[in-house]
Amino acid sequence: MVPVVAIAVAGCSKSPEAEPKLIKIIGNDEMKFDVTSLEVNTGQKVTVTLTSIGKLPKEAMAHNFVLLEKGTDAAKLIAAGAAHPETDYIPADQATHVLFKTKMLGPGESDSITFTAPSQPAACDYICTFPGHYAAGMKGVMTVTPPAK
Repeated sequence: MVPVVAIAVAGCSKSPEAEPKLIKIIGNDEMKFDVTSLEVNTGQKVTVTLTSIGKLPKEAMAHNFVLLEKGTDAAKLIAAGAAHPETDYIPADQATHVLFKTKMLGPGESDSITFTAPSQPAACDYICTFPGHYAAGMKGVMTVTPPAK
């Protein structure tokens, strides 16, 4: 009985791989993310924290982080979502293309999301869906690759 308990306890210890990769991104009044390229491993746990540092009111300058599935036409999603502030400018018929997202943030606000990266290698776009922000360049790419051996 003692060896079984020892094995169970050892199995509960945290390994470095279990800790999420922490990524901090800032959105500003210039409609830009300060990080436009992310690299993660397939199946890796990731925590993204978005902070809005702008001064303009939320109604005029809000930001979110929206990670899209590989191959999603971001421009099409943005165009269709412009009339849907109630869903953070993400159209219902394209919501299935959104892998993960933060809430819409105003000045001085932050939001964090923790997720598991896709299990297959991919290049997934991330965008801000607030009107005009994607066109102004508020976007980036998360590259998902197998872990180094």
